[in-house]
Order: sequence, then structure tokens, then C-alpha cells
Amino acid sequence: MHVQTEYAYRPYPRVTTTILDKGRVLHKVEKKLEKAIETIEEQSRMEEVIKQQHTDILEIIRENQKKAPPKYEHSTTQKFRIAQEQSLAEKLGGIPGVERVYQLGRDGEFQNPDEATVFKEAYPNLFKGLCELLELFMLLPGAEMKREQGVYEVERDGLYFVSSGKEYFFVKATRIDHSTDFEKAIKETISPDPYL
Repeated sequence: MHVQTEYAYRPYPRVTTTILDKGRVLHKVEKKLEKAIETIEEQSRMEEVIKQQHTDILEIIRENQKKAPPKYEHSTTQKFRIAQEQSLAEKLGGIPGVERVYQLGRDGEFQNPDEATVFKEAYPNLFKGLCELLELFMLLPGAEMKREQGVYEVERDGLYFVSSGKEYFFVKATRIDHSTDFEKAIKETISPDPYL
């Protein structure tokens, strides 16, 4: 298992701790910051914040390992439990190259008002046409506010609109290698059905 903690200022200032196992992201812990680092003094203080967050996460992992079941149950079971505890937004955020996940509810409203503001500034035309965008995924007959699952590429290798059937996401990504197929990775994340 590998734990990595880092500061990033785009698309918004944050300290993120990523927990990986053999290169696969198991979990991310993100602390949003009020503003970006602007001075050397702030940079020194931020290094302490990064170290503290990293230490806290390592301590949580150690405590959980102490409580872990006997070895014969094998680590695959533990990984499955961790994956079950992650929200769909966290799982989408764990795809390599994904920078940000905007979560929307069944009605198409942003779950976080701050994210709505950031999204509106970055994509004003999409924000205006959000109701029409929801119609990309058909309302399923007999289902209460459930739509078909799917992924729509809004910007090539950049922005995707995603329906899990019950909620929606905008996934902002940046290509970090040539092998990542964002659309495929997102589909596999939202649905275990390979024929989606």
C-alpha cells in the first residue's frame, strides 16, 4: 500500500491524500483550502498541513489494520469492503487523470452550491442547458425518476456527463497517458454491466 499527500491549486486549492495499492486508487481524502499559496511563509505552513494530514491518514490506516480480520481472509476482501464504502463520486475521482467530479442529484441540481458556482463560471452554456442535457438519458418506464445509465463526452478527453440512473456527474479529466480510455473507465465505474 502506498500513501501520497500533495498540494494542488487547480482547479481549486486543496490538499489531497491518495491511498493506492499496486497503482490502483483505493481512496482519496481531500481538504479544500480557502485560497492558494501566495507567499513563502504560507508555503512553510502548508508543508506542515500536508505532513499532518499525511500522518493522520497513516494513523487511521494503521488502526484499521490492527482491527483487520485474520490473514486467512485475504486482502481482496478488505479491498472490496473499502470499495463498497466509497461513494460513486469518489470512485469516479479515483480514475487516473480525473481532476474533478461535480455531483448532481436526481433533479439535476448540483449537490454542492460552491461546485455549482465553479461549474457555471467554467461552462456557462452547459449550465444554462442543463435541463436539455438530462434528456440525453431516457427516463425508464415504471421507474420512479430513474434514467438509463451512460456517459456522454462533452469535450474530447476533457469533460464527460455521466448518468448512474439515479444521479448525475460531470467528470473533468486531463489525459495523463495514452492508454486511459476515460469513457470506458467511467462506464466500468458506474455499472458492473459490461453491455452498458
